[in-house]
Amino acid sequence: MNQPRTAILVGINGLVLATVLVALAGCGKPATAITGTVTLDGQPLPKATLEFFPVSGRGKVSFANADERGRYRADVSPSKLTVVITATKVVGKVKNSLAPDGPLVDEYGSAIPERYSYREQTPLTADPVEDKTTTIDFAITSSGK
Repeated sequence: MNQPRTAILVGINGLVLATVLVALAGCGKPATAITGTVTLDGQPLPKATLEFFPVSGRGKVSFANADERGRYRADVSPSKLTVVITATKVVGKVKNSLAPDGPLVDEYGSAIPERYSYREQTPLTADPVEDKTTTIDFAITSSGK
């Protein structure tokens, strides 16, 4: 006779526990994030890689990859950040070192000026709002200015 009552109690306790866990999951601190678009000379820069370094040296280093339309999103430390962007493009054809008698393969080089690709040189920064999603677009130029 106790089995049905025990099953009901276990079912109710499981439901209460699941409800509490869902509620706690929703109570987490909102992420500090940056979203935006990367452009080169006014055109989207597809497949660029972005790195976000806390200027203070404290906090996490974050990464993002831009999609085909240059859009990106990254969860970052809530502090002023130095931003490094890298992107490649096909610059020619070379012999394949693994199959020298085979067809030529693409050779890649940087699609953007070096100054954006090094932490010590980049002029790019971001200052996200803590616990919010901040939109920051990066408009870089081939001239590097």
